[in-house]
Amino acid sequence: MIEDMFSSEDPSIVEKIYSLDRNSIIEWMRKRDTAQMKVWQTGNDDIAVVIPTADVKSERAKESMRIFSGAKIVMVESKGRFFNYARSVNKGVSVALESSPRWVVISNDDVHGIDNLKKLKDELSTSSKGMVLAKPSRYHSYKVSLIKVKPYFLKGMNFIGKFMKIPPAEVYSYLQMKYGAKLGVKTLTIIDSMIGLMRNFAGEVKDSFVNAGSFMVLNRRAINGKVFDETFINGYEDVYLSMKMRNDMEIVNFRINEERGASLGFGKLRFYRSFVNEVYLNYLLWG
Repeated sequence: MIEDMFSSEDPSIVEKIYSLDRNSIIEWMRKRDTAQMKVWQTGNDDIAVVIPTADVKSERAKESMRIFSGAKIVMVESKGRFFNYARSVNKGVSVALESSPRWVVISNDDVHGIDNLKKLKDELSTSSKGMVLAKPSRYHSYKVSLIKVKPYFLKGMNFIGKFMKIPPAEVYSYLQMKYGAKLGVKTLTIIDSMIGLMRNFAGEVKDSFVNAGSFMVLNRRAINGKVFDETFINGYEDVYLSMKMRNDMEIVNFRINEERGASLGFGKLRFYRSFVNEVYLNYLLWG
C-alpha cells in the first residue's frame, strides 16, 4: 500500500503516506525492494571512482567516465521505481574495494569536469582525512543546518515557495506544518545558502555542518562496511554520513560542476517523496 502511494505520479497520493504513523513508514523504508543492479568496471588505480547511473551508455555516464579517465571506474547501472542511490553506491564501493584502492570517489553521473584527475591526485597526496570534499558549489560541499523551524517562518517559507516557485520550500513547509508533529519531525534540514541571513530568524539551529552532497572522496581507512544507510531513499544519506564524519573531513582545491536534479528532477513530486527521509533522519537523531 505505501509503495503504491510513494510510486504515484500524483503528489496528493504521495502525501497520504504522511497520514500513517512513523513506525509504519520507517518499517516500509527498511524493507523496500531493491532494483536490479549491473556493475561495469574498468581500469586499475589507487583511486577508484564509484558512479551510480541509470544507463552506462548515456552521454552523462560517458562524460563522467571521461572526467575520471585514468582511475579505476566502477559504474553501477540501476533504474526503475526501486532505484536506491545509497544501495547503488554501497554495491559499487564493495566492488571497488576488491582492488584495494587508497581512495574511493563517490560521484553522480551528472558531473561536468573543471579540474582533471591529476589535480585531484595532487590534492589527495597531502591529505590524511577520512572524507575529502571538492571546492564548494551549489550541489556539493555546502553548509546545511538542522533547524527547529518556528511556525511563522514555516508559513513564510510556504508563501515564498509558492510565489517564487521553489518546490522544496513550498512542499517541506506544508508537510511540516500539517504532519511534522505527528511524525516526530523536530528539525528540517535546510541549505544555508537558500535562506541566507533569514537563518537567524528561522528558529533554533540544533546543528550545522558541511554536507558532501553529490561528490565526495573517502579514505580507505574510513570505510568499514556499508558507506550509506540504505534505509534512505535517494536523499539524505549524504547528510547523515557528512554529519558523522565532520571531524575527519577537509575541503581541497579541486573543482567539479554538476547539473541540478538531472536524475530525479526538481519538481514538487520529488520533495513529496523525499520528506520520508526527513522523517527517518529525525528518528535517527532525536528518537
